[in-house]
Amino acid sequence: MVNDETNKIDIQGILNTLPHRYPFLLLDKVEEIDDKKRIVTIKNVTINEPFFQGHFPGMPVMPGVLIIEAMAQAGAIMALRSPESQGKIPFFAGIDKARFRKPVFPGDQLRIEADTLWVKGPVGKVRAVATVNGEIVTEGELMFSLVDRGGKQGNIHTTAVVHPSAKISKNVEIGPYCTIGPEVEIDEGTTLGSHVVIHRWAKIGKDNKIYDCVTIGAPPQDLKYKGEKCGIVIGDRNTIREFVTIHLPTGEGEETRIGNDNFIMVHAHVPHNCKIGNQTIIAAMVGIGGYSTLEDQCIIGGMAGIHQHVRIGRLAMVGAHSKVTKDVPPFMLVDGEPAEVRGLNSVGMDRRGISNEAQSEVKKAFKYLFQSKMKLSQAIEEIKKKLKNVEEIHHLVRFLEESSGRGIGRKVGEDVSLEEAILPDIPEIGL
Repeated sequence: MVNDETNKIDIQGILNTLPHRYPFLLLDKVEEIDDKKRIVTIKNVTINEPFFQGHFPGMPVMPGVLIIEAMAQAGAIMALRSPESQGKIPFFAGIDKARFRKPVFPGDQLRIEADTLWVKGPVGKVRAVATVNGEIVTEGELMFSLVDRGGKQGNIHTTAVVHPSAKISKNVEIGPYCTIGPEVEIDEGTTLGSHVVIHRWAKIGKDNKIYDCVTIGAPPQDLKYKGEKCGIVIGDRNTIREFVTIHLPTGEGEETRIGNDNFIMVHAHVPHNCKIGNQTIIAAMVGIGGYSTLEDQCIIGGMAGIHQHVRIGRLAMVGAHSKVTKDVPPFMLVDGEPAEVRGLNSVGMDRRGISNEAQSEVKKAFKYLFQSKMKLSQAIEEIKKKLKNVEEIHHLVRFLEESSGRGIGRKVGEDVSLEEAILPDIPEIGL
């Protein structure tokens, strides 16, 4: 309870503010408080304290680390009094300039005065001084971080290490031995297995499933990178399997970006400055080059290698073990080393609900692009003039007209035929 006249808080008010309980609640009352600025608290040290049984028999002395903890709890009361901090957990994040001047014995009354030095969002720092009978026994500067409790108790494993500047939302589960670095944000419902490392500057959306030993936010494998601040953005409902690596981009303010509902299998590598759309499947041990773009719903078969700056179009499919050095237009199926066009991804278009009319127009576009003797620019003009006004053709034309560092791959396998609407032979995805 708070007495408005004297601005004091009794033990019941402390229990209503702090999450700590016996034997780790180390304050008895608040003598004075100026919210967010200053607090004075009292701890009555008695021989009945449980720590005196072992520290030390025959000469009971209050452990210095527990005096520091009592000082930290005083600062936490200030931090938790604001409306935006209600229901959060205060984590002890660091200590500077700590000094122990005198021992504290049973019967002493510990008076702790704490003043706020600075607060930045959920992170803050206080200077605290503990005295007995007016003499300083301990002093130091303590850093704290306020973290959401989450929808479940124990959602952050006790062996996990979470940086004080990380923002962890409700219902996030962080498994054993995970490491969450500075300025990482993880949204509701995302789960991390064991030994996941998120180095820094990553923003991860809702309901993602990130399996064991995934690494996110490590520096890029790029000699141009000099430590500049950049970021990783991962959307919602992605499945990221074991040992996947996702690297920071090169360039101040740049992003490596992954959309929603993607399935990235074991040991795949998503490199610097890569852009991955929605609903893609990237199979096991796929190696993608930097600055590459994978559009929505494309499929990359197991152990395929994709060169830097390559674009893979919407609903394209890359066969297992392929070597892709040029852009793959939307709806195409490529395979081989180097990759050659094998036909249309007709099965994929059927599964994604592409209409028969649109598939027919894409088939005609294929003939202009890969079975005529036209230059690319001529084929594009014929497609624009002669094919029906459907979204799939618009998307294909936009892809072909965009500037590309690699060019469009137009090499076609010798046995390619579009006489059948659905190709009988489709490269294995390599699951």
